[in-house]
Amino acid sequence: PQKPLINRAIQSRYPPGSTWKVPMAVAGLQQGAISIDKSNLVCGGGIQIGNKFTRCMGHHGTPDLRTAITKSCDGYFYRLGLKMTIKGIMDMVEEFDLNKKTGIDLPHETLNLTPSPELKAQINPRDSEWRDIDTVYSSFGQVYDIITPISSLREVAGIGVGGKLYIPHLLKELKPIGQQGNPDYRPLRSFQSLDPQRPNPKIVPIPEDQHKVVVDGMWGVVNNGGTGAGIKIAGFDIAGKTGTAQVVGLGKDVGKNKDHSWFVSYAPAYKPEISIIALIENAGFGNQHAAPAVRAIYDVYYAKTRPQPEAPKNNIALRIR
Repeated sequence: PQKPLINRAIQSRYPPGSTWKVPMAVAGLQQGAISIDKSNLVCGGGIQIGNKFTRCMGHHGTPDLRTAITKSCDGYFYRLGLKMTIKGIMDMVEEFDLNKKTGIDLPHETLNLTPSPELKAQINPRDSEWRDIDTVYSSFGQVYDIITPISSLREVAGIGVGGKLYIPHLLKELKPIGQQGNPDYRPLRSFQSLDPQRPNPKIVPIPEDQHKVVVDGMWGVVNNGGTGAGIKIAGFDIAGKTGTAQVVGLGKDVGKNKDHSWFVSYAPAYKPEISIIALIENAGFGNQHAAPAVRAIYDVYYAKTRPQPEAPKNNIALRIR
C-alpha cells in the first residue's frame, strides 16, 4: 500500500536472497570452481570467518550442486562463493548483465547494485577493505546484491532457455490507426521484427550438461521435496527457486521489516514456455508467500493452454414402470 505509484518491478531494488544461487550455480560450473562430477561441498550448518559465524538454515551434509539448489543450502553457496572469489562473482554479474538495465520499453528503470570492492568502499568508507566475509555475503544474495525483479526475471528466464538473455518488453507490435483489416492478419510474434536495430538476445554460453544439472536442481525445488514443494502441479513441471531476503536479521519477525519473499521460475522445466517471478515485500519466507502466488498464475496458464477433456456424460437411463 505504500508508494503505490512506484513500478516495483523495474524501479525498486531488493536483496535477491537465495534466488541469487541460480546464476551462482551456472557461473560456478562455467568457471571451474566446481564440476559436474565433483560438485560436492560441505554445508557445515554455516561457515566461520574470523569471529563471525554465518549460519545455514539447515544441516545438509556434503551436498552436490543439484541437492544444494533443491534444498537451498546456504553453507554450500558460502563455500562456492569463496572458491569463485569476488572476481568470479563480478564476472558472473557481468555475464548476466546484472550490472546493467534490462532495456525494457518502460521509463525510469533503476540500475542494480552488485557486489564489488568499489561498492563496499562507497557504502562503508571507514572499513573499505574487501574480506572473505564480504564474499560470503555476496554469494547468497545479501548486503551487496540489490536488484530489480525485472533483472532477476530476465536472468532466470535466460538460464531456463539455455543462456539466451532477451530484452523484456510490453509492446507487442505497432499498427497504424484505422488500417484496413486483413482476414489473414496474425500478430507479430517478436518485437525484433518491429525494430531491426534492436539487438538479438545476448548469448551466455552454458554447456548442455551443465545446464541440465542446474535445471535438475530447480526442478527438484518444486518436484522433489525442495523448498517449493507445496506448489507442484501434476503434469506440468515447474522449475523454480525460493528466496528469503533479510531486511533486519535472519529469521526475525519484526513487523513491517520482515524478510522479503521471492520466487523465480519457468515452466515446463525442460522446455520452457513461460517464466514467472513474484516478490512480496516484508511477507516472510519465499515458499510460504511468493511461491503460492506464482502457483496461482501457473494454474491459470495451465488451464488455458492445456484444456482438460470433458468428463463423459452420464447416459444412464431410468426405466419407469
